[in-house]
Amino acid sequence: MEKYLNFEITGDFKKDIESYFLMHDELDKYEHTLDVVRELYNIEKQIGSIEQGSDIACYCHDLGRVVDNDEILEFCIENNIEITDEEKQMPSILHQKISKRIAKSVFGIEDENILNAIRYHTTSRRQPSKIEIEVLLADKLSWKEEGYEKLVNDIREALKHSREKAILHYLTDLELNKETLPLYHKDSREAYEYFREKFV
Repeated sequence: MEKYLNFEITGDFKKDIESYFLMHDELDKYEHTLDVVRELYNIEKQIGSIEQGSDIACYCHDLGRVVDNDEILEFCIENNIEITDEEKQMPSILHQKISKRIAKSVFGIEDENILNAIRYHTTSRRQPSKIEIEVLLADKLSWKEEGYEKLVNDIREALKHSREKAILHYLTDLELNKETLPLYHKDSREAYEYFREKFV
């Protein structure tokens, strides 16, 4: 697993991110990363400001996607990353935890707010910070896959009111479709309950 942690940074953060993805032959993941960063700046235009460090978290959010699917569990075990029973059923969900590890160990990210935004960009959690909400929203708004057009447009519309309304819309969609999801993560369920209680 050292191949995922053995990378020499130059100090040019954006270039290093690109080089890391390309070293692992993951051009598509890098292009997705750039899409997420663009969506973050669209959020900034829409709501007027973004949290400090949100852009760094967006650049780092999918670093864990470079780890081969059949090596995810091994990587987590070797790096003392907690694996819950439900995550064993769908190991790909662990990429958010792996991304946090790579961001910290390879790219030297120490800010806990940024690291948590990376860590929870897929599931969210109860009482997420604003930076966590922004990174998750930027990720979801970047979706181009067929079938997600309405959801993305609805999230964008909700964002006109607030970040919180936008994430609640996304989490509500998860709740409504939980029976068909490969995994409805505990953190997502708790996030939905939190935002439903607070903003409905």
